[in-house]
Amino acid sequence: MKKSKVALAVIVGIGVLWTGAAWYTGKKAEQHIDQVVAQLNQQLTQQYPEAGLVVTREGYQRHIFSSSTQLLVKSRLPAEDANALLEPGDRVVFNETISHGPFPLAQLKHFNLLPALASIHSELANTPSVKALFEATKGKTPFTAETRVGYGRTTASNIQIEPVNYAAQDSSLSSDAAQIMLKTTPSQRGIQLNVDTGKIVLSFKNEADVDTELTVNGLSVRSDSRLSDEGLRVGTQQISANNFMYALNHKPAVQFTGIKGNSDLKSVKNLLNGTLHYHIDKIDWQQLPLGSATLKLSLQDFSASGMKTFYDNYNQAVQKNMANIAHVTNQDELQAMQNEVNATVLQNVPALLAGAPHFSIDDLTLKNEKGESHFSMKADFNDPSKTQVNRQGLSGIVDNYIAQLSASLSVNKPMATQLLSVIAQSEGVPAEQAGQFATQQIQSLSALGEMYHLTTSNDTAISSSLHYGAGQVTVNKDKMTLEQFIEQYLTSSGNE
Repeated sequence: MKKSKVALAVIVGIGVLWTGAAWYTGKKAEQHIDQVVAQLNQQLTQQYPEAGLVVTREGYQRHIFSSSTQLLVKSRLPAEDANALLEPGDRVVFNETISHGPFPLAQLKHFNLLPALASIHSELANTPSVKALFEATKGKTPFTAETRVGYGRTTASNIQIEPVNYAAQDSSLSSDAAQIMLKTTPSQRGIQLNVDTGKIVLSFKNEADVDTELTVNGLSVRSDSRLSDEGLRVGTQQISANNFMYALNHKPAVQFTGIKGNSDLKSVKNLLNGTLHYHIDKIDWQQLPLGSATLKLSLQDFSASGMKTFYDNYNQAVQKNMANIAHVTNQDELQAMQNEVNATVLQNVPALLAGAPHFSIDDLTLKNEKGESHFSMKADFNDPSKTQVNRQGLSGIVDNYIAQLSASLSVNKPMATQLLSVIAQSEGVPAEQAGQFATQQIQSLSALGEMYHLTTSNDTAISSSLHYGAGQVTVNKDKMTLEQFIEQYLTSSGNE
């Protein structure tokens, strides 16, 4: 009897503690919601000022074990503003149901026994502003999310997007279900993102009134990033897709199969280093095989703070012009906007090159069944703020930015012949004639390159190398000044 009374007392005690903790964390969860809303509005203002959107919270019904509230997205722009995404009075509503910690009931249903501040169930509400979305998902809420909020303000969200089947007069969109996994640390300094989709098909009329179709199948994204001390987002990212197709008049024009890409950026002691690698298993042009492609890029010793300055100023110029683009009435105004962005880029090049960084195309490869061709390039930059160049003229200006540049090209003749033959066939030339045409073109290209000393050639390859440094250009073995190189090759090529 005494043992049973003790057991009952313990159970009651635990219940009281859990109830008190749940009530307390319910209040903390409300504060967290307000912090999230403030961060959302800050990001909307900084990154998408032209959108004119604002998020507010409406109501908070707090109970012992759960609470509920709504997040409202509205427009703060006047009705006559062409940039307004929502009409005055329209609103997008998210219903939020919050299970309080320390052991949220919603998480217990999924056998997650880790303590948490709260578990939040979010779903898009059916309002007039999103009526078309609900029709496209046959009445189901298009978007739901289950989010676990830790006591350290970390979050982990599982987002489900329903299949969509939407059709308008000249456009349509259909997509399979998609899943998004998102984890964040406080102030979103660290973000992990996983995205998996099925098939997505977008159809529309292009500017020439031609039926156009874009198809992506099996898109997958894996991203693990953080904010560096300088405010740059660095980390790793992998992206892949089974297939991408661009079709005109219901016939495939371009098709990529087996798309893979990954990047790895690191920032240590204000130096940014990274690699980017992209590969496509198969490229089809007009339903004819072109081959495969690989691209590898490297960044070395870029100033992280300098790159942040470059990015911020460039982004600010773009956002300013995007906010005003709806009011552009002629081509001259549009060109003036582009000139402003270009001027911003040039003004911030010194910041981008601070610290004398290096950039390289480690390998650009095109490959088909006949062989493969390669291109590579490396540029070693100077820090314009520290470089003292005594030479005048164009080479003096270039040397202020570039210490040296090297590039090499190797074109496999059988591979290039096959490539040109396929392109000719895509334009309606019979296969045999296309092969003869391609052979003649490669022979002419080889002879022309050797005549101008731009390339060297043998039975299997056309090759070329270029080096620049200290005002001198070396093309294969021919040395000349930068001015002579431009006069001999670039100017004459432009005239021809």
